[in-house]
Amino acid sequence: MSAHEFDPLIPLLDISAERIAAARAVLVDDKTLEMAAAPYGWTRQAVNSAITIVWRTRERFLEAQAISAGALLPAGWELVTLVAPTPLVEKFKEDIAAHAATQTPSHAPAAAKARTTQARKKKVPATS
Repeated sequence: MSAHEFDPLIPLLDISAERIAAARAVLVDDKTLEMAAAPYGWTRQAVNSAITIVWRTRERFLEAQAISAGALLPAGWELVTLVAPTPLVEKFKEDIAAHAATQTPSHAPAAAKARTTQARKKKVPATS
């Protein structure tokens, strides 16, 4: 792992600065587990635990990036940010739900979510 890949993870890590430094020593600086553990009087296992935390955080970070880039969307779908008047947004949501309901099973999660959203809307009583 390069420093360029490691550094963005640091604010996301909920571990001590020493554990971050030890994990960095192995993952970025190519030190052995023993070399990274020695300055802190730790075991190899303690450093490996820190590495596991960093690696899991990296996986979640990469998944979040993929989601925000739209990489995990079904074929034919796009990720958009929409700023519009509320009535148009509601119409858009209804159109999406109707379209999702007609999709193949590979789009079933999106269709199910859209139908659930529509069902919730219908159950909410109108207020005056």
